[in-house]
Amino acid sequence: MTSAGRPLAADDRASLEAALLQLLAGAHHRLAIYLPTMEPGILESEAALAELRRLATGGRHAQVRILTHDAERAHREGHRLVALAQRLPTAMTIRVPTDESHLRYASAFVTDLAGGFLFRPSATRFEARGDLDAPGETSRLTAYFDEVWERAEPAWQIRPLGI
Repeated sequence: MTSAGRPLAADDRASLEAALLQLLAGAHHRLAIYLPTMEPGILESEAALAELRRLATGGRHAQVRILTHDAERAHREGHRLVALAQRLPTAMTIRVPTDESHLRYASAFVTDLAGGFLFRPSATRFEARGDLDAPGETSRLTAYFDEVWERAEPAWQIRPLGI
């Protein structure tokens, strides 16, 4: 069964989680996650973490990049995505934007190399739209992510665990 070309939508926490899981399940090798705030419960379920772990350990080209505005708070509050990144530092990297215009960015999104995306116009709300096969929109979001990524600093406060 293929899910390519199917739109994704969410209007509450449960449907957001389901849409994120669909996107993660179809992702291969590279993922970009922009979460201005790593709110509790978002990308913390066992299923989401299993998909992220699968991606991060899926080969030498595996790469999960995460941008967040407050990595220190996410670490302090024990966000499970931070803990996973600490255990898989060669494949999962967290950076923090430093440019003021990037720090004012209020949306959240996830993109994958396969052409899927999920976009939340307001990172503080659960409403989202996306598609599993939309290379144009995915490319636009990934280009913005790459621009911010290049100017962001590593989240030094989140050191990899020496495991």
